[in-house]
Amino acid sequence: MTNRHDLEIFVDRLFANQRKTKEVVDLKNEVLSNLEARVTDYMENGIAYQSAISLAIENMEDIESLIDDNQKIYSYRFRHDLLQSALIYSLLAWIATIPARFLPIGIWVNTLLLCLAALTGAAYLSMSRHLKRYEKQTAVINARKLNQWSKWAWWLWSIFIVVISMYTFVIQYGSDLWFGRELSVDGPYSFYVTVMRYVIPMTSVIIPLLVQKAYKLTFQLEVNEP
Repeated sequence: MTNRHDLEIFVDRLFANQRKTKEVVDLKNEVLSNLEARVTDYMENGIAYQSAISLAIENMEDIESLIDDNQKIYSYRFRHDLLQSALIYSLLAWIATIPARFLPIGIWVNTLLLCLAALTGAAYLSMSRHLKRYEKQTAVINARKLNQWSKWAWWLWSIFIVVISMYTFVIQYGSDLWFGRELSVDGPYSFYVTVMRYVIPMTSVIIPLLVQKAYKLTFQLEVNEP
């Protein structure tokens, strides 16, 4: 006979960070029952109690891959492909902000994006050299949670753009609106400055794009085990 209390303690710790949904509770009970059956089977074959527990735990399937919304993916390729996307996005943002270098803030943002592209490119090349060696490396990721992060990232980015655009508009035309003056742009340079003030914050779209890309990669790089 097995000591159910010992196994219950182990299973409780195993599921400590999981949500207490009906599916998770059912899975927890199933794992406990399977462990008890294995331990009993090992003991009937002459294996000592503690050794039987160790063997049962050692041969147990990873519970992360059994829980809904958790997906087993090729983790090295996931990081590699995500870095590739980060490199592409940062290069595109850097190119888009080159015209903004006539402004002090434009110089700062464009230089920052160039440094980001250089660092991302170096990390991407480094990972590419070891891709064949580690491409089968796997990990479990919660796709549902990543999808929620993606939605939140787009919502927060949208709010940021609306707020910064309103702030920019008020700073530039607030006094004209207050005194009832006509809104106008004084010449090509003034138009350029106005456009750049709205374009530069748009480069932050890299963040929600990367979170969304990470979510899509969980399906593209899912491990399809027989």
